[in-house]
Amino acid sequence: MIEMLHFLRPLWLFALPAIVLIWWLVRRREASQAGVGELVAPHLREALTVNRNMRKGIRAVDGVCIATIFAVLVAAGPTWSKQPSPWFSESAPLVIAIEVSDSMRSNDTQPTRFDRARFKVMDLVAARTGSRTALIAYSGSAHIVVPPSTDAEVLKPLLESLDPAIMPSAGSRASGVLPLAMSLLGDRAVAGTLLFVNDGFDTADVAPLAAFANLPDTPSLAALVVGSDEGGVAFMPDGSPVMAATGGRLDTSIDPALLRRVASEAKVSVVRAGTGDADIRQLMRTIQSNLQQADDPDAVWRDQGWWLLWPAMLLVLLWFRRGWTMRW
Repeated sequence: MIEMLHFLRPLWLFALPAIVLIWWLVRRREASQAGVGELVAPHLREALTVNRNMRKGIRAVDGVCIATIFAVLVAAGPTWSKQPSPWFSESAPLVIAIEVSDSMRSNDTQPTRFDRARFKVMDLVAARTGSRTALIAYSGSAHIVVPPSTDAEVLKPLLESLDPAIMPSAGSRASGVLPLAMSLLGDRAVAGTLLFVNDGFDTADVAPLAAFANLPDTPSLAALVVGSDEGGVAFMPDGSPVMAATGGRLDTSIDPALLRRVASEAKVSVVRAGTGDADIRQLMRTIQSNLQQADDPDAVWRDQGWWLLWPAMLLVLLWFRRGWTMRW
């Protein structure tokens, strides 16, 4: 914040030396005078003066000059943060990459992980009314489902039609989403967010995600992880359990240590999905934070000078302190 501090109307600052000079001259003259001002009747001086022999300490001129300095700083318009333009804020681009794999059939989150993931995506899209959102489905490969659009009604039926059975290759390769996301975001990538909605990451994805996060002009990464650490049982539509390629039931447990590694090395903001809307609110804050860190050409600096009005007003009140007189 300190490095961004500057003034919107710096010419006002040239008034500060004049105020300090007047302050010094009045203080010097008061120091050379005995008693209170000559305009006060002699028989009233004793009652109105707190300490008429006081030569040091706070005087009326001190409060007035300090308040004037604060007023000049207010007029100069100190600022250290920007206010995004409405268009820029509302069009914060978001690419949602939803995992459509067999592990998302797990029943540890009711009705299934994939159903809960779809509900959460629709809640997030509804909360971003007027903003551009794209959808990618991925398993062993990644595919564009909806290009960037502000119409939530376009996304909903296509999201509902997704199913692991229609994906051309099995797996959960999150890194395959990266080139598609960049092509969708285009020159707005730095202001955008790539959100993975999945039940975790593979170890093989950590290095590609970390390399991507360290590239210039790339979107910020976030993940909404659906499911419990212990996992559950993934069932096929016919009711039979999903079997792993190596035999036995598919392991749907989530490794929290791997999630922490992804968050640390790949700079992914990981949010665990819950039953309420706290996860959606957290994601909205993350998306907005990513937007504010981007360079908005139409953003305007916030005038923060009004914060200084409060101490200025308090100092002006000192003018009414009993026993204070001042002659210019």
